[in-house]
Amino acid sequence: MHSASTRITLLFAALAILVAGFGTQVIKLDRKLDRARQADLRLAETTYLPPNAALRTFSLGFEPLVSDLVFMQANSYFATHLSVDRKYRWLDDYMAAIVGFCRDPLGRNLFLPPRKCAENPDLTWEPGLFPFNPRVYSWASQVVKFAPLLTNEVIDKSTYYGTTGIYFCPDSWELYFDVGFNLFFEYRDLPHDVREARKKEAVEHYFSVAASLPNSNVDPNFVAGALWQKSEGEAALKQIYITYYHASDEQRHEIRTNARFYGHADIADLLEQDEKNRLESFPFVPQSLYHLLGPMGRPGATF
Repeated sequence: MHSASTRITLLFAALAILVAGFGTQVIKLDRKLDRARQADLRLAETTYLPPNAALRTFSLGFEPLVSDLVFMQANSYFATHLSVDRKYRWLDDYMAAIVGFCRDPLGRNLFLPPRKCAENPDLTWEPGLFPFNPRVYSWASQVVKFAPLLTNEVIDKSTYYGTTGIYFCPDSWELYFDVGFNLFFEYRDLPHDVREARKKEAVEHYFSVAASLPNSNVDPNFVAGALWQKSEGEAALKQIYITYYHASDEQRHEIRTNARFYGHADIADLLEQDEKNRLESFPFVPQSLYHLLGPMGRPGATF
């Protein structure tokens, strides 16, 4: 009798464990379904933005403010899809409302920067709300790369945002660097000659400008070094002249070392002598200012 009751107790205990286990699985599945439903609701979305002309009219002269509001919504939209599917169907619409777009006769966005858009008389550049914020272009150029698969088409769109930003914000070194980075590093599976042509364009037309603009954080040795390696000695020397006097002490030392390595010891010696003259006469004056002083800043000069 005692053994029978023990068996019954063990049977009920086993059933209780099984029921608890199945119940836990049911709760787990319910939570997964809830998350899936929430994700579906976030993906089942639609975005309507009035035409750009209407947006500008409705702004009542506060285009920069409305542009910032649209940009905030674009950030929220990107953050939502970054954690779900990494597909940004409406991102182009937000950007078109802020910065404008190249419109074909059917009203479609062709993703052509303003200069290329103007080359075709059948195309029209539709102005946006406020296209003079370089941060918008830097942001768009980077976030489109968070796609499920980084293809050359995605890099094309990133480059489009960068070149469009350069058109409206030509003093932003970050935009030049972004476009140069795409051309130099990001494109894949291209013929060798095409890849080399894009690298050359990146160095000569984008990296060099990015290093030369005010407040640039691009190391001038990166640009000059790339030119030296491609046997572009004249372009490298020009780049040195443009950036040398605004570089840091360490960067100037490296510039002189590279100049000697590539057979221009005479130029390196002149730069080093100028550096010694500054330290002997005006050590408290930055090299950039000392260079601007010209002959008046040299030892023995009278003021």
